[in-house]
Amino acid sequence: MVQLLGLVITLINGLLGLIIWRRLRAALPRHRRLVDALCAAGWLLLATPALLMAVASFSGLRALHRHTPDTLSMLAMGAQVSLLLYGLLYGIAAIARAALRALRARRPATGAQAARANDGAAAAPLPAGAPLPAADVPEEPVDERRRNLVVAATWALPAAAVAVSMGGVLASRQRPVIVRLALPVRREMTALHGVTIAQLSDVHVGNYMDAERLDELRDAMNALRADIHVITGDLLDHHVSQLELSARLLRGLRPARGQLFFCMGNHEYIAARSASIPAIVKGLEEAGAQVLVDEAREVRLGGDRLWMGAIDYPSRARPGEPARRPTVDGLARALGQMQDDGAPRILLSHHPGTFRAARELPFDLMLSGHTHGGQISLGRIGDYALTPMLPAGLYHNGHYEHRGRRLHVNAGAGGWLPVRINCPPEITLVELVPA
Repeated sequence: MVQLLGLVITLINGLLGLIIWRRLRAALPRHRRLVDALCAAGWLLLATPALLMAVASFSGLRALHRHTPDTLSMLAMGAQVSLLLYGLLYGIAAIARAALRALRARRPATGAQAARANDGAAAAPLPAGAPLPAADVPEEPVDERRRNLVVAATWALPAAAVAVSMGGVLASRQRPVIVRLALPVRREMTALHGVTIAQLSDVHVGNYMDAERLDELRDAMNALRADIHVITGDLLDHHVSQLELSARLLRGLRPARGQLFFCMGNHEYIAARSASIPAIVKGLEEAGAQVLVDEAREVRLGGDRLWMGAIDYPSRARPGEPARRPTVDGLARALGQMQDDGAPRILLSHHPGTFRAARELPFDLMLSGHTHGGQISLGRIGDYALTPMLPAGLYHNGHYEHRGRRLHVNAGAGGWLPVRINCPPEITLVELVPA
């Protein structure tokens, strides 16, 4: 599937590259050699990741990242997003032009236009081969102003796409924003009032996430002085070797009440293929995380308590992996370990799609990740996030509610694509407040 996607992207790259090349050559006839060289260099830069995907799936992208300086790798990925954005803008403009032409064609002719048409029809036809009168073929001077506008328009869309994408590359490296969320709890549970939970998700250690960047995330989490820390999966990216840096981050976290909870993401299972699932879980737990898999724990806070549970990543087991429970069974198991005593019940689930199966069940808040917020966000209409990266589905980014059941989808702190547009890295801070 990934290889097919790489092939499709490569074909799209070729088509869009041909469009840009032809438009630039037509707009800049005196500089065609320069246009040829720039287009060839740009296409080679952005074609490499997609070609590697087509040939070697995700292994090709990982090899590119492993053997290429981060700056060049990020430029290549940024160039790819630039071209796709250009294609989107070009498509919108083409549709708008076609719609405008269709409207003009359907518009009835004015009196003056009809008179000119009648005059033309009434004029006697010239004999075959006869030259046109000189007055009918006037030589029009070249309109330099119009020509300059055409050249500027030719550059405008590619330049806008490049500027937005490279701005997204820089935005992916900024400090995470703090998204605050209030969770109402019963007024009589005074020991819970003001308790805070900091959520980190989708760090993807090793994928544009080095030790320096991890230290920034650690410091940002600790600066919140939250009582409890949770990580909702994809701390690792694809290999057990990334466990060392992951454990370093976990050991550096300082939740005020000493509790750090972790739920499994799909990339923990991907990393386990180079070792084993028990080895990954053991390494995380030795670093101080409580790894919850379809289970719940009681968290005592003064004279009151809350329940913290986590759902396994919803996926079929691959060869060599133990069979995983269906999501519905995992929810029943985790919620079955939480007493219905009025204490807040919080669920961690890497995949926000779990909310579909859980939203009629008795819990208060689900914290998820996985989507990276779409990485390119164009806003939201109701529950539908507008993003070209994830064009279909619900629950991509932010807060959702269904009959009192709440879901928050963290936009993630890292990512396998080093571009974020209107979707900065995020840390979520949940505060328990009196209802």
